[in-house]
Amino acid sequence: MSSEQELGPEEQLAALGKAQQGMDRASGYGARLLGSYCIALGLLIGGLAALLQIYRPDEKFAGFIVIMALFAAAVLAMSLAYGKLYRSLPRGYSKMYLRGFIASMVLYAVSVALIGAGPLDWPAMALIGVVVAAPLCATGIAMVRR
Repeated sequence: MSSEQELGPEEQLAALGKAQQGMDRASGYGARLLGSYCIALGLLIGGLAALLQIYRPDEKFAGFIVIMALFAAAVLAMSLAYGKLYRSLPRGYSKMYLRGFIASMVLYAVSVALIGAGPLDWPAMALIGVVVAAPLCATGIAMVRR
């Protein structure tokens, strides 16, 4: 004999509804958390892209190495955070995150390529930072608001 009681149909539906509420709450929390990580990473990578124009490898090699190491650490931290949270994200959020992440990475690569164009003035550096940060920040804001 089993020590568990059989649940009636109404009790089964109530238990299922309670479990679904817990899952909805967890997926909302995961989306908000990953969204805030996206905003932070976007701002960090945008700032690093702007600083990259100041610390050019031909002039200040040590600063260039520090910026590239910070970039690698930021991408690694974001990848680990995504690895922990992707299972708790609502449907479609994983693709949204990957689109924003890839767009920011491509724009960061373009900012690295712009080093060869010569020194840029301050407004151009600020514009580079904003453009690189925009995709991840927009993705993060969309995740947090939903």
